[in-house]
Amino acid sequence: MNNWIPKNKILRFAVGLAALGLVLYLAGVMIISVKTKKVERSYSNTESDLFKEQKFWAIKSVVDTNEESIKYLKDFFVKSGDEVFFIEKIEEMARISNTKLEIVSIDIKPNQADLFGEEVLVKIKVSGTWDSVMLFVDKLERMNFGVVIDDVNLDAEAQGNWVGAIEFIFMKNK
Repeated sequence: MNNWIPKNKILRFAVGLAALGLVLYLAGVMIISVKTKKVERSYSNTESDLFKEQKFWAIKSVVDTNEESIKYLKDFFVKSGDEVFFIEKIEEMARISNTKLEIVSIDIKPNQADLFGEEVLVKIKVSGTWDSVMLFVDKLERMNFGVVIDDVNLDAEAQGNWVGAIEFIFMKNK
């Protein structure tokens, strides 16, 4: 009657074999999981590097295509170190247009952390005939630098002479 019950040795051997199989199965799953994650990271890095390289070549292509336009835009900015040249050019325009010029102030506008250039506010006093002052304002507007005239205030003096103040902004490279 006891023939169908396995012996203790066989039962222990079967349980040990099952436990060994479970341990080997879990170890195999862990090894495969680690290798899979490593392959995924490698693929992600390769994809990221490929994306960076494609982005670089796309930007380089755009820069090469628009090189002339970029140079034209850069010319609107007074380059660092050329501020004196810029002021001398304004003084020369005043002499050519027969206008007396006095620079009152030159201030850099605050809070420009996000801009690639600095806005510089210049206040000047001018005096001369109407035609000479307007010629100077016209020359100022037509400068090859990016100059924006903010305010012009002129008052007539005796004998056709006009005196006033001009405020303008120009962009300077940081």
